[in-house]
Amino acid sequence: MDLYRAAVDVLRTSQLLTGSVVISIGLAQAALRAFRNRSTHLVARQVLTDVALGLEFFIGATILNLILNPTWAAVQTTALTIVVRKLITLSFNRIA
Repeated sequence: MDLYRAAVDVLRTSQLLTGSVVISIGLAQAALRAFRNRSTHLVARQVLTDVALGLEFFIGATILNLILNPTWAAVQTTALTIVVRKLITLSFNRIA
């Protein structure tokens, strides 16, 4: 059982790291594009796309955290992450 918890924890941590890297690289690319092209519409779309993708990894990580630590706080964190991801998707559809 300890090996299972350790494996799930490593997977959860790697998903958090991957989501953070995706969001960071996306923001850096969007900033460079904004300075080069001065087109805020394309930059906003890129930022929303990268943040939405990063949040997908965060949702996976919070679900794994819910498996490791089934508390109401973990349920609330998972629900909040899903709601934020949905709001980002709605914003993306509004800009597109």
